[in-house]
Formats: sequence, structure tokens, C-alpha cells
Amino acid sequence: MPTAYCGVCEWTHTVTAEETTDLDLAMIDHHVDTGHSPIERADLVEPIAAETGDQHHEDDATVDATARTELE
Repeated sequence: MPTAYCGVCEWTHTVTAEETTDLDLAMIDHHVDTGHSPIERADLVEPIAAETGDQHHEDDATVDATARTELE
């Protein structure tokens, strides 16, 4: 079940999978009411296993660093 929580005041809000928009609105309302930020969202889903063919290469790190530099 999707859950949102606030690390400042330990506020939590849980909804069903069909009510994710309600969770987003509750997070916004909590921030507006209290000014607490960031409010984090934790969706309990099964982790996706990496395929055996997916491997991180050194060239990928260079591309990632270049992309981050261009964004900054």
C-alpha cells in the first residue's frame, strides 16, 4: 500500500493502490499546513530484478558524469 511519511513530525498517510492521487494531495496538504519538507513516499512494490545482461560499464559512468555537468 502506498504510504507517505514526514520525518519531522512522524505524520503518515496510507491509501490503497487505487487512491494514489489522494496520497499526493495529502502530502501537499501536510506541507501547506505545516511547512514540513521533504515528505517522502514509500510504495510497497516488488523490486525488479536486474537482468543478467545488464551490467554497469566504466563508459556509462563517463556519460553519466558528462550529462550531469551539462545539466548544471
